[in-house]
Amino acid sequence: MYLIGIDIGGTKVSVCLGDEKGNVFAHKRVKTMSLGGPETGLPKILEIVGHLLRDHPLEVNDIKAIGLAVPGPISYQKGMMLKSPNMPLWVDVHVREFFKEKLGRPVFLNNDGNASALAEWEFGATKHVNNLVYLTMSTGVGGGLIIDGKLLQGKTDTAGEVGHFILDPKGPKCPCGQRGCFEVFCGGANVARRLQEEIQKKNIKTQILEEVKGEITQIDMKCLVSAVKKNDSYALEVWEEFIHRLAQGIGTLLMILNPDAIILGTIAAHARSVLMEPLKQALSKSVWSMPLEHCRIEASHIYREMSQLAPLALALGGLRQEEPEEF
Repeated sequence: MYLIGIDIGGTKVSVCLGDEKGNVFAHKRVKTMSLGGPETGLPKILEIVGHLLRDHPLEVNDIKAIGLAVPGPISYQKGMMLKSPNMPLWVDVHVREFFKEKLGRPVFLNNDGNASALAEWEFGATKHVNNLVYLTMSTGVGGGLIIDGKLLQGKTDTAGEVGHFILDPKGPKCPCGQRGCFEVFCGGANVARRLQEEIQKKNIKTQILEEVKGEITQIDMKCLVSAVKKNDSYALEVWEEFIHRLAQGIGTLLMILNPDAIILGTIAAHARSVLMEPLKQALSKSVWSMPLEHCRIEASHIYREMSQLAPLALALGGLRQEEPEEF
């Protein structure tokens, strides 16, 4: 079964040809900026799909379904991108209808957090567990929830937006307008911004600066993780607070949802050796032992392929709902 996966993100767009087992036969990435707005961008993505088909060679009718992973917020019912903070030109875009009309195949759309949760459920280490939480953990903190084997969408398509429950009402202001959100403390962009501001304001001497050759504006999560691995005192202090807040957020999810697995995305995968053990220790002090011992908590093993596997999982999940007799 051939599937097309399209992942539209604020930085890049990925298009791939794959199958229901998560095999990716070909893929191509382009910078989102190079596409312009949806009027020019959608036809360019369609061209990439055409190239992938011709290179194999395949006809459009050989494709069983198309999965579309896009930034939130979305309208699931209408198949629309609404107003992504990172894509200001792409507002109220009927993206599902465009590809359905042009390609004449079933098209299944969802936000990137939900798509990633489905990818973990379909292709990851915790395949087909009953209850799964996926945390994106990259530029921001998002997620997706699988409950009783089904994706939880929510009435307003905002289920799984765990980055914006509040850990500290007196905490730093979040770009969403609230204060002290989970994402403020554990989202890569917010952590990097606070590091830049604090290091410059207090003139802190730290290995973090060495990682970027003194260019404060280049500081990011990778610099922090690298400095932690080198036992830099300032980095370790920041990391301890990061782990505390991460445990606070994950602990809330554990106590409310009692899931079988919680899978952590990009940051956790890169920092696996210095993150997972301290996180589990912190959780053991703040969460009941029964839900903690039951839950499998680990970094994603498929994070590098997520931009291909997430939309493929959407296509497969959509087919499961529409044609359950085939699965």
